[in-house]
Amino acid sequence: MPRSVHIRWWLRLLAVVVLGIFAYQFVGLSRQLDRDAFVAAVARPGNGRVLLLVLALMPLNWLLEARKWQLLLDAFVRWPYRRVLRATLAGVSVSAATPNRVGEIGGRLLLARRAEWEAVTASTLLGSLCQWVAFLLLAWPALVLTVGALPGVLDGIPLWLLLPVGPLLLLGVGLGGKPFARWLLQWVKKRFGRDVDALRTALQNVTITLIFRSSLYACLRFGVYCMQLYLLLWFFGLELPLGKGLAGIAAIYLVQAGIPLPPGLNLVTRTELGLLLWSANPEDAVAVLAAYTALFGVNVLLPSIPGYWFIVRTNKLA
Repeated sequence: MPRSVHIRWWLRLLAVVVLGIFAYQFVGLSRQLDRDAFVAAVARPGNGRVLLLVLALMPLNWLLEARKWQLLLDAFVRWPYRRVLRATLAGVSVSAATPNRVGEIGGRLLLARRAEWEAVTASTLLGSLCQWVAFLLLAWPALVLTVGALPGVLDGIPLWLLLPVGPLLLLGVGLGGKPFARWLLQWVKKRFGRDVDALRTALQNVTITLIFRSSLYACLRFGVYCMQLYLLLWFFGLELPLGKGLAGIAAIYLVQAGIPLPPGLNLVTRTELGLLLWSANPEDAVAVLAAYTALFGVNVLLPSIPGYWFIVRTNKLA
């Protein structure tokens, strides 16, 4: 049996294990929900429409992610959008129990041919870079303003000194990104003996314009995520002002994104930060925990089911 077939079966086994771990995590987290509070939230007038809107935004979230990735993938290899979307959902299912969703690449590789693995890996890493562009453009100012509003935290430090840090980091990435990528490819060639000439050639197609277009989709997707969580906080009874709520959500996500933890612990981290920022009474604490848990189920559990199905039914062995 070819080596690539062995690797693919091992990856499928990994997907099964990850899905089991993910289900275990979600069951444990769901037990923390106050069921009476959830039932009461559903019964509140108008909350049914809020919940439907949150559910409707979930496919938009992943459609935007797939389009962002497709733009970058086209620089290396052409895939139809349907295949890109399937691979995106496969990445969700495998990444469910990995730190900061690093297993996303493995899931996408399951729907790629062996000859396409380098292209999928390179474009996915570029997609992560574009997501960080969104974080630095949107979440960094939100973090500075949110923390600056807390008493005794940034006293004496002018906010105008901190706000430009994000854009300056982006400028550094823009100037040094391609040279670093070329160095990395050369290192891979020397260290592992891999032929990277095709990737080096394809890298010429990765222009600043392309990164900007993909980053725009990343910003839209981040906005969808923040709105989903804001609506769920409202759904569970924590009615925050729109600006303050969205800024706090973006700030918490940026802090959590820099901590490499599995999704279950990521959820705990976000919940604890939310409690620190918003909670003033036990009812608010229930709302924060319920909102983060519900969003975890909507945005990760639900799309992981079709993603896992795409993995299982795939029979294209490179």
